[in-house]
Parts: sequence; structure tokens; C-alpha cells
Amino acid sequence: MTQIIDFPIASSQKSHDYDADIEEALASIPPKNREKLRFELIRTIDSYDGYFTQWSLSFPEACDETLKKQIYDLAHQEHGRKIRMLKDIMLLKAKVLVAAYHRSR
Repeated sequence: MTQIIDFPIASSQKSHDYDADIEEALASIPPKNREKLRFELIRTIDSYDGYFTQWSLSFPEACDETLKKQIYDLAHQEHGRKIRMLKDIMLLKAKVLVAAYHRSR
């Protein structure tokens, strides 16, 4: 017997303000140099191309609307997970750039 599972599964994680954390990390850098570090962050994001931001779906031929919705919801959850991973990478990269800046001074 097939069981229908309701999606999306409720996320138990709290929303995290990555932008505020990145701004906090960059706050110790003078404004002119801070913009250079932001540019490096953008280059980091661009280097991942569409891996974190693009996805495609394929549905089986004999697929009803309920199954299509479940597949879509799972893909949407996976997309959210990838975006959180990208934001974690951005935050860590910001901290690395700030540390490197302070070491060079």
C-alpha cells in the first residue's frame, strides 16, 4: 500500500540573518576596503555558477498531480538547503577575508 506524505515538511530551524552576520564581520574594516571585500564575496558566489541557484525537475510519465506536488516540494526544500549552504560559505568567506585583512595590517 502506498502512503501519501504531506509536504513540505515543517522546518524546525530558525531563520538566520546571514546578512547581519556578514555586516558584523566586515564592520572592523574601513569603508573603502570593506567594498573591496564585498567584491571578493561576490566573486566567490559567482564562482559557484548555477550549482546553488538552479535546479530542474523530471516527472515520471504516469504521474498524478499529488506526486508532482510532492516532487516539487522536495525539490523546493533541497533548493532551500542549497541556499543556506551558500550563505554559510559566504559568511565563512567574509570571516576569512577579514582575518586576512587584519593580518596584512
